[in-house]
Amino acid sequence: MKASHRKWVLMGVCAVFLGAGTVFLLRVTSRSEAPAAAPRKAAAVAENPEHELKALAMELEKKPGHTPILMRMAQLEHDKGRLDDAAGHLRMAAQNEPSNQDVHLELGRVLYEKGDVDGAISETEKVLSLNPSQVDALYNLGAIYANRGNPQQARSYWIKAVTAEPAADSAKKARDALARLGGS
Repeated sequence: MKASHRKWVLMGVCAVFLGAGTVFLLRVTSRSEAPAAAPRKAAAVAENPEHELKALAMELEKKPGHTPILMRMAQLEHDKGRLDDAAGHLRMAAQNEPSNQDVHLELGRVLYEKGDVDGAISETEKVLSLNPSQVDALYNLGAIYANRGNPQQARSYWIKAVTAEPAADSAKKARDALARLGGS
């Protein structure tokens, strides 16, 4: 082989290696950037609650009774004004995790909004049976009884809320409500 021919072959081989190295580096770099694209997809799903609900329903088929999925579905249904559907998801979550305070608290809120005051009281009392000093449940029961025209019962729950966790937002709301209620 002539020297000039060898020179061109050697240059071609170097170009191939250089190109392959560049492709390798681009692939390695793009792998480390791939997770950044995931939030865009999640944001697109989050922008359309119906798409998110469908995606969550598919996840729920893979993980039946998964409380975080059911809670998110309930939130989306609630936000769309579909309180019956929200309550259904929360009831399923409560059935699967009967000691989950957050599920019972949220179910109580949804039931109250639906006009099922007795159901709301029952669910919120379940929270207190699990944790007697749960400040949000104490505040909520006070509000329910105040709205029912029972200021003494409301006062009792709000005093417990303030005592249970004085710095909590619900305790602050309870203090304000007690001031508006007046009396001893």
